[in-house]
Parts: sequence; C-alpha cells; structure tokens
Amino acid sequence: MSQENIELVYRLADALNAHEVPEFIAPDYRLENVTTAVTDKTYIGPDGWREWMRDLFAAFADGARFQIDEIVADGDDYAVVISSLVGRGAASDAPLHLRWVSAVWFRDGQMIRSTGFLKRREALEAVGLRD
Repeated sequence: MSQENIELVYRLADALNAHEVPEFIAPDYRLENVTTAVTDKTYIGPDGWREWMRDLFAAFADGARFQIDEIVADGDDYAVVISSLVGRGAASDAPLHLRWVSAVWFRDGQMIRSTGFLKRREALEAVGLRD
C-alpha cells in the first residue's frame, strides 16, 4: 500500500474542486472516461486535464463538488477509487449525481493514467486484482 498515492488522490480531488491542474500530472498523462460519461473522449497531458474539467463541469451549475467516496484498493503504482460529482444541472437546475470507479496509475510521484469504469470489478481487474 502506498500512502503517497492515497495522498495524491485526495490532492487530485482538491485540485479538481479548485478547477486547477495538479502539479503531479505527468506530461504524457492519459485520461480515459467511462463510455457512458458526460464525454467518452481520451485526454492527454495537463492540457487534456483542463479540457476534461471543462467538459465534465459543463453539465453542472456552479458549485458542483467532486468527492472521493472510497479508496477501494491501492498498491505501489495504482489506486482504485470510487468518486462522485454532485451538484445541479446547468440547464435544468435538477439535482445531479454522477458516480464512477477509476483505476489510477502513478510513476515516480506523478499520475500517469486514469481510466473510468462503471463497475468496481472492472477497475480492480484493470490493476490486476479480483473483487
């Protein structure tokens, strides 16, 4: 288990809520959304992170919050995280709550990749574990 990776996951959440790019995003970072997400595009690097934030938060009115619901598993170079984005719809003002599971990989204190999944089992398998 890597306490450093867990800390990076929580720092990632703080940066996302501040609409900032975390300094530990690797230049070749790759973000792959779950296919049914707001966008199913793949994003690369810090610029990709900025674009993903814009795309993700576009469906929400101001004040939406990203939260870490649970750290499911972690190892030397990965974490499996259940997270949510909670707020109100930008157009409808209806309550919105998106929830997904991510596998996040790290190398030398940098986040190098994250992939979203609908099911916990899929994320665990992506890092070589069984549910």
